Amino acid sequence: MNPYLWNYQAEPERLAEMDQECFRMPWKFDSYHELSKQKIFQAWVLAHPEEGSCGFLVFYLIPPEIQILRMGVLPENRREGLALEMLKELDQKAILNQSHTLWLDVHVENTPALGLYQKSGYKEIYRRKGYYQNPPGDAVLMKKTLQEAAVASTDEDERDGRTKAAATIKHAAKANT
Repeated sequence: MNPYLWNYQAEPERLAEMDQECFRMPWKFDSYHELSKQKIFQAWVLAHPEEGSCGFLVFYLIPPEIQILRMGVLPENRREGLALEMLKELDQKAILNQSHTLWLDVHVENTPALGLYQKSGYKEIYRRKGYYQNPPGDAVLMKKTLQEAAVASTDEDERDGRTKAAATIKHAAKANT
């Protein structure tokens, strides 16, 4: 069983603190504070019961879509599968809110993130040339459609006994066809 706890209403102060630890160019408290005033804004913090906060996910929920704005895992908690867990939890949120399309953009040179998103079923849709300024580079716009992801994972499900989340996605996809 997963030992992690979820805070589905993370405070701007905590988000800014964690962002500072996760990124070279962190978002400031003011940015999170302004975002938190919007009805479509959602912010989650993932925590270990004994060690405290270890990751966060920030997104817009605009049914029938979700747009991931920011996701980070504290350096000491990386390579533990936490980002993948956050994305799986987001898939569940999407299904519950009838939001079957998820969007994000990522720096073209962020190969760990690109690999994670591809593993999670996101596909490259477009590249925005020169989108990022610091460091300079293109943005890779990625999209995940839960129905497509569920169908694509059928063979893998049989091989490795996927999680309940994947089974739920497949069930929701079949119910909508």
